[in-house]
Amino acid sequence: MPRIYHLLGALTLGCTRAQTTSSTGPVQMPELRAEIERMVVVDQAVQSQIGERQAAGQAVGPADFARRDSVFSANTERMRVILAKYGWPGRRLVGEAGSHGAWLLLQHADQDTALQRNALALLTRAVSAGDASGRDLAYLADRVRIAEGRLQLYGTQLDYDSRGCASPKPSENPAQLDARRAAMGLEPVAAYIERVMETLGRAEQCRAKL
Repeated sequence: MPRIYHLLGALTLGCTRAQTTSSTGPVQMPELRAEIERMVVVDQAVQSQIGERQAAGQAVGPADFARRDSVFSANTERMRVILAKYGWPGRRLVGEAGSHGAWLLLQHADQDTALQRNALALLTRAVSAGDASGRDLAYLADRVRIAEGRLQLYGTQLDYDSRGCASPKPSENPAQLDARRAAMGLEPVAAYIERVMETLGRAEQCRAKL
């Protein structure tokens, strides 16, 4: 779903300008941070091209998706090397934006669930050490769970009905969903859905379902 791939970046990536400091002092590897940032720019650009054409009612064909998938594949292979060499590229290594950018690139590595699973383990340890974002962990954890055919924990992965209105894919213990989201720094799921619909320009038509 190319439009939703692009939406993910718009909702969660935020500013990706190079940072020269982390919460614990100077970034240890500004060159790696810059490389991750460049990959993110390419990732977002190829998705924006598809999304903008779709929004304009223009045809999008196999060649467009093949171009996007080629970008995803190249970024995935590079992230495989980075993870093997450095573990999770956390805030101390590449700054907040670099760590978040690494998450985005791995979130789009759906062709390699094993790599995503490995990244999730590394990210979990980084979050426990205060070196990465709990929000990013929630999204990647849900991504892996859905890929494995399991229920998600944080309601980040969405389904869309025939009207284009979003709802979370099934979650474990849905009565506790918002509490789990809050623990990871996420807003209540209803506010999340509202934000998604606003970003897609569908809030009014979908609000009755929120």
